[in-house]
This record gives sequence, structure tokens and C-alpha cells, in this order.
Amino acid sequence: MSTQLKATLNENEKRTIVDIGGGITCGGRSLLIVAGPCSVESAEQMDQVANAMHGQGVSAIRGGVYKPRTSPYAFQGMGEEGLRIMSEMSKKYSMPIITEVMSEKQADIAVHVADVLQIGSRNMQNFELLKHIGTLNKPVILKRGLSATLEEFVMAAEYILAGGNKNVILCERGIRSYDSATRNVLDLGGVVALRHMTHLPIIVDPSHACGRSELVADLARAAVACGADGIMIECHPEPAKSVSDARQAISLQDMIDIVRSIEPIAHAVGRTVGSPHLVPAKPAAVVQVKNVKRTSAHESLLGELKAIRREVDKIDATVAALLEKRLTLALEVGALKDELNLPSRDHVREREVIELVSRCCSDPQIADKVRDIYERIMEASLQLQNETPVNEKVA
Repeated sequence: MSTQLKATLNENEKRTIVDIGGGITCGGRSLLIVAGPCSVESAEQMDQVANAMHGQGVSAIRGGVYKPRTSPYAFQGMGEEGLRIMSEMSKKYSMPIITEVMSEKQADIAVHVADVLQIGSRNMQNFELLKHIGTLNKPVILKRGLSATLEEFVMAAEYILAGGNKNVILCERGIRSYDSATRNVLDLGGVVALRHMTHLPIIVDPSHACGRSELVADLARAAVACGADGIMIECHPEPAKSVSDARQAISLQDMIDIVRSIEPIAHAVGRTVGSPHLVPAKPAAVVQVKNVKRTSAHESLLGELKAIRREVDKIDATVAALLEKRLTLALEVGALKDELNLPSRDHVREREVIELVSRCCSDPQIADKVRDIYERIMEASLQLQNETPVNEKVA
């Protein structure tokens, strides 16, 4: 008798949305943006990273405390001291943290600190570890193996799902090839294929894929364009001084610039970029909803709602600042009209402006609403010009 696979995308099955805490999800409309260094090196380093990323659309902070290195003599990570530092940053900046584990013992320690556990590419087929992770009630990012096929990748996730842990996020991080121009080859075709093979969310790690900092931004944008549910990028306060993977680490400012650059791409494919402010979830005792059964799906939808509202707040703040600037310019226009002895109202110009903003909208119904809004803006501009003394119209 054949067994029904849990990771397979079946007809009419909804895509999984993984809630990683603090209203942050992966697999829904909002992209999961993960940033941080390859290795936790010090409290000062992690504070610089978290402080720079907080409020910039980054969803979560990553940092390795147990490091799987090719050489046994290379830096192996700070271990539990690194976890303590990560925990402090999470509390200080109210941001979820992600860290890699390589053994059952490490997982049992990190599960009490990290919001998300990561299984690295070298352990994708460490089946005993996968089985153990399956028993933990903790979201997990599973990276694709160095030369794993997509079927092997999905079956590795199946081990975790079979244990009862449904909170699995797949991560494409490049696979080995004969070409030495990049560290690995980023399989974006595989990302698209996985979306047809499994209901699990899929993120992309462009840093490990290319191994070269100057290539990371373009690969990150391409990942969002092809339908990835998020990106995970290595960044460092001083990339050249990173104790591991310095060649692929980008600066903190470059990370912020990447987040900004993917916003229009995200919107084009029906996604939003992570919220500018991550607010810790309120205790259950504070928020009580009667007659509502709290399921994981319900909580995920609430998390998505919060994420969209934070995106709306961000847009409102931008619109308010632009409106202030527009009204200030309207005062300057009024002052020039007074000097030129021109009438305060120019109906031809008003029609031109309203037609211009209408053409900026692709949805006719929304265009009508924007037209109404701009008619009110025109009235407000005219009132402001008439209410302001001539000598105060131009500061």
C-alpha cells in the first residue's frame, strides 16, 4: 500500500504558511527577508547588525553559532555563548532569530532560544537529525544538499513532516557544478519547479549560491521575480574582516539597499516586503477573542493581516510626507500667481493634474477613487493659498 507523502502539492491543497513568531510568516503574501553574518563573532558585532536591520524591512536575523566547516581547524562557532548573544539581540530589537544546528544535542539546546532552526546543506540527508527535528515544535529552514536532486530535497523535508513538524521552509542555496566562476550554481528553475512539486514555502540564499558579494544583489532580485517566498543574505559590519565566508558577505548598507531594490519587483509579482517595524506579539492574556478557535492557520492569517497593515502604515507615512511637500509647493505657486496677477484658480491646470494621476492607475475603479482624492487635494491647496498671508507663502 502506497503512503501519501506530506510534502507533495496535491490538487486544491493550500500552500503552507509558516509562522516564525512576532507576526512574521513565510509562504504568504509578505516576503521573508533574513539578514545577518555567517558567524556570530561578538555581542558588539551582532548589535551593529540588528540595529542596522531593524526598521529596514528585514524580517529576521541569522547568525551561526555552530559552524560546519570544511577544515577542522577553521573557526567552529561560539556555541552556547553565541546563542546567548543572539537571544539578547532578539529581546532588544524584537526580531526573530535563526541559527543552524548540526546534531540532536545542539537542536535540543537551540530550540529554547532560536525562533527558527536551520539544517545546513551538509546535513540535508542526516536522517536521524531530520527525524529528531520532526519531533520539535519549531519552524525549520532546510537547505538543499550540495548535489541533491529536487526529489531528494523534498524527501528530506518529508522526514521532518513525518515526525509531526509541519513548519518546514525549503531553502535553495545553489548546487555544485563544473564551473568555478561562482561558488555554486543557483537553481532558480528548481525554485519554480518546487512550487509545482510541494506546498512548502521556498526561500533563496544567493550568498552561498554565488560566493561573491558583487553578485548577491542581482541574484536576490531574480529570486523574488521567479516566485521565491523570501531571501536569506549574509551581511557583516566589516565584510572583509568576517571570520568565515568573507568573500560573499555584503555590507549592512548594501543589505538595506537590496531590500529597497526588491520592493517594486515584489509588488509586480503580488508580494510585499517585510515590515519596517517588528512588534512582539501581545501576550494571550491581553488579547482575548471570544468564540474563535485558535488554529495554526488562523494565527498565520492574523500574522499576514498584521504584516499587510504594517505595510499600509509604511505607505501612509510616505504619502503624508509627500503631501506636506506638495502643499508647500502649492504655497509657492500661490505666491508666484500673486506676483503675476493671475487668478488663484486655474481649471485647465487642475484637469491636467487629475488626468495625469488617473493615467498612473492601471485599475479603472481605483483610478476613479484617485481622481476624487486629487480633487480634494486641489481644494485643500487652494484653501491653503487663500488662508496664508502673501508674505508667508514662501518661507
